[in-house]
Amino acid sequence: MLTLITGAGGFVGSALIEHLLRDAGPDDRILASDLAFHQAPVDPRVQHVVGGLTERKVLEQLLSHPADTVFHLATVAGRQSVDDFALGKATNLDATIELLEGIRRQGHSPRFVFASSAAVFSSPWPVEINDATLPNPGISYATHKLVCEHLINDYSRAGFLDGLALRLPGIIARPAGSQTMLSAFLSDVFYAARAHQPFILPMAADAGTWVMSVKACVENLAHAARFTGELPARRNWTLPALYVQMQALIDALAEFYGEHVHGLITCEGNSAVEAIFRQPPLAAEGARQLGFIGDDSVQMLIQNVISANPALTLG
Repeated sequence: MLTLITGAGGFVGSALIEHLLRDAGPDDRILASDLAFHQAPVDPRVQHVVGGLTERKVLEQLLSHPADTVFHLATVAGRQSVDDFALGKATNLDATIELLEGIRRQGHSPRFVFASSAAVFSSPWPVEINDATLPNPGISYATHKLVCEHLINDYSRAGFLDGLALRLPGIIARPAGSQTMLSAFLSDVFYAARAHQPFILPMAADAGTWVMSVKACVENLAHAARFTGELPARRNWTLPALYVQMQALIDALAEFYGEHVHGLITCEGNSAVEAIFRQPPLAAEGARQLGFIGDDSVQMLIQNVISANPALTLG
């Protein structure tokens, strides 16, 4: 069994490799690709390919043997895609098309799991986001993700691959001080609470947004890869993210880290941030019916975040 993972050196990709290795057999192989690997697992079942998907030689190496499962996580996200349109388009759209075309030519039809984004929705927001809500991308990054979703639907219909596109919310808690993710504040607040440091959440106390622990995220990615039930023609699913208001997040952090959190973590609405992240409640019944999961409460979210990150544990 050969599994290909693009974006494997990132926050989600690294966690996914660890998750897959726990269940992998001695003959299973993972071909992991990224621009760099900072904490690459030392395991003979994992082969690392360093380079970007925009490089022809890298893409040829990844496609040298047909994979049984492909996780396409590689992306230029958030702030970086806004600041560099050409790089975002080349990576998020053009390279994905080249990858899909390479797989089509192989004739192997692998399970293809694509990390799309809940950013395909944007303001003006409806009262609720559900499976009938039409996407309305507000940034180029989200537009590229939506185009790729349609391509995966089409390639699946034609039998070139067996795809699922999962719309991921903000995944937390990323390493502190991320400079590329617009949602970094949702991770940084954990580190501030743990270190007893003041922190300002750039949203009003009653503003809500969608989040998911990396633990739930990788479980959903793995579930998409092994799902054997009947799938509809539509292959894109909004995952059941947790809708959490900022004050509820602060209160839950105070339950775990101590009452000092209430005096240190404050809210201050920023119109630019809220235009993107002040979101309505989310109903993802289609994804739940297929067995995808979320963090069912803010307390569960915090437990899952901390269990996956030793730097956030008490002690």
